[in-house]
Amino acid sequence: MKRFLFAAAIVTSATLSLAAIARADSPAPDVAKAEALYNKGQFKESLTILGAYLAQHPKDATALVDRGDDYEALGDSKSAVADYSAAIAVNPDYAYAYASRCDSRDELGQHAEAVDDCDKAIALDPKMAYAYRARARAHLNLNDLPAALADANNAIADNSDNAYGYEIRCRVYVDTGDLDKAVTDCNEAIRIDPAIEEGYYQRGRAEIGQKKWDAAIADFTKAETIDPGPNGNYWLALARLNSGDYATGLEDVNAYIAAKADDGDGYYVLAQLQLKLGHTAEAKTAAQDALKHYRIDNDQAGAQKAQTLIDSMTAKPGGTH
Repeated sequence: MKRFLFAAAIVTSATLSLAAIARADSPAPDVAKAEALYNKGQFKESLTILGAYLAQHPKDATALVDRGDDYEALGDSKSAVADYSAAIAVNPDYAYAYASRCDSRDELGQHAEAVDDCDKAIALDPKMAYAYRARARAHLNLNDLPAALADANNAIADNSDNAYGYEIRCRVYVDTGDLDKAVTDCNEAIRIDPAIEEGYYQRGRAEIGQKKWDAAIADFTKAETIDPGPNGNYWLALARLNSGDYATGLEDVNAYIAAKADDGDGYYVLAQLQLKLGHTAEAKTAAQDALKHYRIDNDQAGAQKAQTLIDSMTAKPGGTH
């Protein structure tokens, strides 16, 4: 989910776009039409209308932000940042534009710059839950867990009906090891919005930590039905490695590696699954691939565990191909 939108429990047919919420005046007819299309998930159609409108009205900050939201919804964070920046140049006090640029910059890996933008949004609007959620995620990506937890708490305090506040705090708790609290928060996120993919995904991560393999498999499977992606394949493979379903886990991890061929963790899980299946030669090759990528990433802990696995197979050769 690239934009922290409203939770399902509070979305109605009269819901306005987030940019509209941040604005007191009425939009131009074309902008209002584009916002209606956005709210229906018709982002390309909205983008077309806004492109034509902005060609004639390039200084309409609301239209710029709306188009940025369309770009972000379509996965083009770079173009979204350009439009949010243009809106801020027109209106330096546009809090939602800063919050949106924060979110998009975080998507682009510009985590420190994202925090700076959310700081500006919150300074302009101290009760903007969306900005706290976006900043919490950026702090998580910077591994600043106390700051992320504080922001998640503020997001929930300011908007307790939004599923994404609980989902992001669930993720914080997973990373801090507070697994029971993580499950409680993800349960609440899913209660508010049963279609929140990240709620199932993060709850599955917590269940991995609790060694509840079957529950984790169920949650990752649910997340994948909502929004398929390679990360779900990795966690499914890890859960199935521990549950004993090695053959299915092998399918999962191969799908993950096909999408993320430079991740040492994928090869490390592959090596363990191959070893469980008795494929020693394949396991050793996968472990060597894991070691190579861990070294490229300067992950010393990963490299050590991969080397240990290789050494164990060298010391005890055997198995079938």
